[in-house]
Amino acid sequence: MSPPPLPRRILLTQLRRIGDVLMTTAAVRQVREAFPQAHVAFLTEAPSDQIYRHSPRVDEVLVARRDGGLAARLRLMAQLRARRFDAVVDFFSNPGSAQLTRISGAPLRIGYAFRGRRWAYTHPVAPPAGLTYAAADKLLLLEPLGIVPRLGPAALPELFLADSERRFARETLAALGVAEGDLLVALCPASRQPYKVWPARHFARLADSLIERHGAKVLMISGPGEEPYVEAVRLAMVRRALPSLAPPSLLEMAALLERCHLFVGNDGGPRHFAVAVGTPTVAVFGRPFPEHWTPPGMTEHRTASYDPGCKNACTYPRCSHLNCINLVPYAPVEAHAEALLAEVLKDGRPARRGPAA
Repeated sequence: MSPPPLPRRILLTQLRRIGDVLMTTAAVRQVREAFPQAHVAFLTEAPSDQIYRHSPRVDEVLVARRDGGLAARLRLMAQLRARRFDAVVDFFSNPGSAQLTRISGAPLRIGYAFRGRRWAYTHPVAPPAGLTYAAADKLLLLEPLGIVPRLGPAALPELFLADSERRFARETLAALGVAEGDLLVALCPASRQPYKVWPARHFARLADSLIERHGAKVLMISGPGEEPYVEAVRLAMVRRALPSLAPPSLLEMAALLERCHLFVGNDGGPRHFAVAVGTPTVAVFGRPFPEHWTPPGMTEHRTASYDPGCKNACTYPRCSHLNCINLVPYAPVEAHAEALLAEVLKDGRPARRGPAA
């Protein structure tokens, strides 16, 4: 049997959360490397479309509207059908994205073989067993394209920033009083999910410790509507962190993180951005399992978590205690931060982070 023709037009899809979209970037890179002449489109939702704004791996970014109702959905279906894609890879594989994949009419349609969704795909792929890194999971879906997934560093997320975003970071930090040679630590105490919010008093204690021990400048990171989480940490601190910023765009946030020497925060999108720009991280995990969201075998990305015995049978939102996040102890988080900073400060002062002006 002769092999299928090389796809000339490829659609890659990942809807919903920002972190999930970042987890697709390694797979997209490997698709581009395998098919350098193909037209590669990526379908996602705002604001996650920013992740591919400057990426040389894709030729276009399509944005699915979540607020447009049935009319917007039908327009998107017609648009995908008219594009006549040769192959669609559905990284999300939920009922809605499975429907879009089937409607596209592509002769090669790939997605996870979840119950009730196999009908949408010509090549349903068995979901990974056990706890595996999310970015590596996405790579499994490339095998029907004839791509042998590369893991390890090749599975790390990536992000491309423009000069304008890096200029924003330089100018913003300079205006806040961050000088060349200062130790800069990003703290992200926010999350929209209650089971991801480590108590503010712990973040405050850590921030005070880093300022007292190392003279660190502490930059608080938050998104729109998340300012109360930052203020709770400030109120519990003895020392002073850097002044608050208006919530930056995703790529501006990434540019700020690129200039930081360490990121400490809750499990969530900002941590994945820090990984993508090469900043060492310590992440505190509640309900999610850290193995699924942390690059394996990399000591520069560390986690702290606690299992009260119910994580495998979590009943959230009926859970009344959220002990999985509230009881994550302080000591391991501080120990991880100090271990990473010991490497940063091994020559006596922190190396410059981020590209030169």
